Amino acid sequence: MILFSNAELALLSLLAEQPRHAYEIEQVLEERNMRDWTEIGFSSIYRLLSKLEAAGWLSSQLQPPEGRGPARKVYQLTPAGKKAWQDAALHNLAEPERKFSSFLLGLDNLCALPPTEVQQAIRKNLVDQQFVYQQLSLAVGNHPMKEDFFINIFFDYLLTQMANEIKWLQDLCEKFETHHKMTHK
Repeated sequence: MILFSNAELALLSLLAEQPRHAYEIEQVLEERNMRDWTEIGFSSIYRLLSKLEAAGWLSSQLQPPEGRGPARKVYQLTPAGKKAWQDAALHNLAEPERKFSSFLLGLDNLCALPPTEVQQAIRKNLVDQQFVYQQLSLAVGNHPMKEDFFINIFFDYLLTQMANEIKWLQDLCEKFETHHKMTHK
């Protein structure tokens, strides 16, 4: 089983949809807000495409210029690339990576932190999460493929996960305030 980085798998998935050139990949990443959940920077697109092509997962052809524009290198999955991409995507569905986050380390240290500052930090996280949720909801509403069944599954997962995290943070704020009042009477 080939293990791809999240950035590599994101590129492969975009190319599984259709052949694309690097600038088009950049546009799709922006349109879909993919940078919010992938680790792929603009500067790494070309490097990753070259790496995937050298490994045999992609092939490319130079596309003649349209009008005055430059010729563009269009990438597509090779048969081996398509198989490796499918295997990796199915693996991620069956066995998602469970990384511990810096937030969990923060929670682990609650008992040693000043309560007032903990409450401020939790509230800041909550406000930030609510803002991102609102932005994502707007993006979903304006997404050109919002009626697509698979796009809906993807966005439903993200929004449900974020809504649950927001609810959990709201509950944590209440619990922490109650605990702080009870211990400081």
